[in-house]
Amino acid sequence: MEALFVLRQAFKTELVIRREDLVAMLVDSLETSMLNADFSEEEEEMCAASGSVEGLSGKAHLLIRKLRDTGWLELEYERGSFDENITIPDYAIEVINLLYDLSSDRVREYNSYVYATYAALKNSAENHEFLYQALSAAYQNTVRLVDELKLLFNNIKRYYQRIGDGMDVNELLYEHFDRYKEQIVDTVYYPLKTIDSVPRFKYSILSTLNEWLLDERILSDIADQGVSRHVFSDTEEGRDEAFRMIGYVADTYDNIESMIADVDKKHVEYTNATIDRIRYQMNADRSAKGKLVAILQHSHEEQIIKNMSISLEAYRHSYVDMQSLYSRVKRTTKTEGKPLSLEKKEESAYLVEGFLQDVRRQYSDRKIDAYMENLFGENGEFTTEDVTMEQPENFILFLLGTLRGREKGAPYWVEFEEGNMVRQGYSLPRVRFLKKKGRGNDRRKT
Repeated sequence: MEALFVLRQAFKTELVIRREDLVAMLVDSLETSMLNADFSEEEEEMCAASGSVEGLSGKAHLLIRKLRDTGWLELEYERGSFDENITIPDYAIEVINLLYDLSSDRVREYNSYVYATYAALKNSAENHEFLYQALSAAYQNTVRLVDELKLLFNNIKRYYQRIGDGMDVNELLYEHFDRYKEQIVDTVYYPLKTIDSVPRFKYSILSTLNEWLLDERILSDIADQGVSRHVFSDTEEGRDEAFRMIGYVADTYDNIESMIADVDKKHVEYTNATIDRIRYQMNADRSAKGKLVAILQHSHEEQIIKNMSISLEAYRHSYVDMQSLYSRVKRTTKTEGKPLSLEKKEESAYLVEGFLQDVRRQYSDRKIDAYMENLFGENGEFTTEDVTMEQPENFILFLLGTLRGREKGAPYWVEFEEGNMVRQGYSLPRVRFLKKKGRGNDRRKT
C-alpha cells in the first residue's frame, strides 16, 4: 500500500516516470518499512527467476516487479535505449486515488457546482460555438450538486448516529468542533449557504434554460455541435438529449430548495443532539470522580455531612494565620476645608522686557512691515475695523504693528482712539494707521 502511494506521488509530480527514479523514491520513502518487511517468499520467487535480491535497491526493484505482475503498473523501454519507464494504467490510478482518499483523513474540497452551472450558461451567450459544452457542463455540475447534497445529508446522519457510541465529553467536543465543522460545515454546508447558495444564481440559470427551450435555433445548434463532436448519432437524437438535459437541470433547481431544507433540518437535529449529549455527560458522570463531586455538592445538607463524619471521619475546620489579622479601616466624614486666599502677583518689568525681546527675535521689523503693507494695500490708511484675524499670528503681528508705528523708522504712524473692539474673537485697540509720504509730512504724535 505504501509503495502504491509512492507511485501516486511520482504520477503527480512527473510526466515521464523513469524506473531508476521510482526506485530512488521508494528507497527514500520506505527505507524503514522495507528493512522491517518480510519479503522471504517473494525473494525466493524472484531469486529463482532473476538472481539474488540484496539491499534496499534490490527490494525496491522487487516491489516494482510485484506491482507490474499484479497490474498496478506497466514497463516500457525508452526509444533508442534500454532504460525502462513506468506507465500507470488509467484504472490503476483511479483505484490508487480512491485508496489514498480512504486512508487519509483529509478535507474534501467543494467545487462550487451552483456557480459553475451559472458561469457555463452565462458565458455561452458570448460564444454560440460552445453551446453544447455549456449545457453539458451545466448538466454534469447539477448531477454532482445533487450527489453532494445527498452525501452531505448522509454524512450528517452518520455523525448523528456516532453520538451514542459511548464517547466522553472531550471526544464529543472534538467530533463536533474539529471533525464535523472542518469536514462538513466549512467545506460543504457553509459554501452552499453563502457564496454558492442556490437562491443567488437560481433565477439566472432558469431564465437562460427557458430561453433555450423557446429558441429553435439554439436547440439546433446544440444538436449539431453534439453531432460534430461524435456525441450524438444524428440531429434528432441531439435535440432529444438537449431537451432531457435542460429539463433535468431546470427541474432540479425548481425543487432543490426542499432538499436543502432537509439538510438544514438534519444539521439542526445533529447540533442539538450533540449539545444535549454533552450536557448529559457533564451532569451525569457515573465514575468514582463523578459520584464524589455529587457528594461534595450536597455536603451542606445535614444528613450528608453526618454520614460523611461517621464513615469518613470528615469534619469542618478553619484556622487563623498572619493573613487573617488586619486593622479595620476607620472611616471619617468628609468636611469642607478652609478656603485658600488668592495671592496677588506683581508683574516684573524684567520678565516683561525679556518676553518682548523673545517675541521681537521671532518677528522682525521686516516681517511686521510686510504684514502692515499687506493691510494698507493700495490705500494710504486703514483702521482696526478693516482688519480680519484669520489666525493667531495675525493677532500678534497686529499688536506688534501698533508698537512699531511709534518708532521713528517705521513707514507709517498710528493714532490711537478710545476703547477696544472685537474682531473674530480677538479684542483689539481702536487704532488708525496712516502711511508716511515723506519726512516733511511726519504727523506722528510724540
